Amino acid sequence: MKSIKVSIAGASGITGFELIKILDTHKNCKIESILSRTYANQKLKDVFPSALGFKNYSNLKFQSDFSTDNLLNSDLIFFCLPSGKSMEYILKIKDVYKGKIIDLGSDFRLNNPADFEKWYEKKHILKDLLPNFCYGLSEINRDLIKDSKYVANPGCYPTSVLLALAPLLKEKVFKINSIIIDSKSGVSGAGKKLKEDYLFFNISDNFFAYSAILHRHIPEIEQEINKLSGLDYKITFTPHLLPVNRGIFTTIYLGFELKDNTNGGIEEIGKSIEHSFNKYYRDELFVKFIGKKIPHIKDVVGSNKALISYLIDERTSTVKLFCVIDNILKGASGQAIQNMNIMFKFKEDEGLNLNGIFN
Repeated sequence: MKSIKVSIAGASGITGFELIKILDTHKNCKIESILSRTYANQKLKDVFPSALGFKNYSNLKFQSDFSTDNLLNSDLIFFCLPSGKSMEYILKIKDVYKGKIIDLGSDFRLNNPADFEKWYEKKHILKDLLPNFCYGLSEINRDLIKDSKYVANPGCYPTSVLLALAPLLKEKVFKINSIIIDSKSGVSGAGKKLKEDYLFFNISDNFFAYSAILHRHIPEIEQEINKLSGLDYKITFTPHLLPVNRGIFTTIYLGFELKDNTNGGIEEIGKSIEHSFNKYYRDELFVKFIGKKIPHIKDVVGSNKALISYLIDERTSTVKLFCVIDNILKGASGQAIQNMNIMFKFKEDEGLNLNGIFN
């Protein structure tokens, strides 16, 4: 099978280095160049000593910028840049670069540029390019991704939420009156930025909510929920920071009215929920429905897996959904590789049989 050449912008960040780890074992890819202005001209192994064990890229040097040759030789560029930076870079190269793009940032996730400007407080400078980006939720948008030139990788929280909700929203299993989302993430989800809340003495043996009102992932989640359901939902979303390195545990509360549902009542709703999840995920490589068994973060850390389960609280007419993922892998770099595999018609799990190397 044909091999491709890839480049990574923002390669020294958490998601960028995670991509390099995976690509070091990928049979169909060769890394052409890695960009980091912070570590320009330094070897990967000198910046990250763990890269000494890499098969192929320990001596690869960070560059400060893409040269024209790098661009023309790359079949795909991954962008692992902060909000607003991917579109600045793509604006510079879009007339010379003819390959594919996967953006792990937030710049192309929202279809409406006015939403981006409202929630991210930045002007969108590539509005005309937004319709060309496919939302890269691998299991749900696979058919769109495989024919796309540009993919916007989902956020980590939205991945955990949307994978859990998609079968029920698409099948309209029962009438949902409210959606309340409670998510907890490891501190790696915040990236490498220096902030007092993320210092060790504040994280260790601690637990707290943050951005509890108007979190930036809300419009992304609502946009995709409404596409899946054809309805106009407004969600309540509260993220929390766990004192662990990686992993997300998401709990979703779906309020319903029993009188609006089938004559079989709670039992029939449960059967319909299980049927929907089995229908959508039975043959999936990375998303597994485990019935009423509540998953643990440790079950997925170091993998590209998502585990989903449910319970019904009859007393309060609430369906509770549970989803766990590794926020850096299935929530970011792992899903980006999965999307690359889909785009280039590789085996979807190529490079993603990780065998715990990310633990």
